[in-house]
Parts: sequence; structure tokens; C-alpha cells
Amino acid sequence: DLKRRQWFAVGDMVRIVAVGSGFSVSGEGTAVTPGVEGQSARVRTDSGRIITGIATAERRVEVAL
Repeated sequence: DLKRRQWFAVGDMVRIVAVGSGFSVSGEGTAVTPGVEGQSARVRTDSGRIITGIATAERRVEVAL
């Protein structure tokens, strides 16, 4: 049985990387859901906003713009 890797757990600090055409912007937040490789994950920013992205690496979520 193959399982997807869990990159981070609920409550972990994670790096949020927003990627657009020719640029990227990053920040930090707290995981609201677990980050399972290739799956959607939700992160709360310091301002309280919830962002949804894809868990791509250890403590890293990518958001496509």
C-alpha cells in the first residue's frame, strides 16, 4: 500500500507561496487542515484570512494566481 506523504499537521507554521506568470510572493500562516502531498490544504494568515492551496513540500503550500 502506498500512502501520500503528509507534509504538515494542523497547527504547524507553513510557508504560503503564491505563484503567477513570472513571479512568486511568499508569507507564513498556520495550517487549518493537514497538508497531504498534492492535496488541497487550508492555511490561516496572521491577518486571519483563510487561504486554500496545494501542499507541495515540507511545510509549504502553493497558490496559483
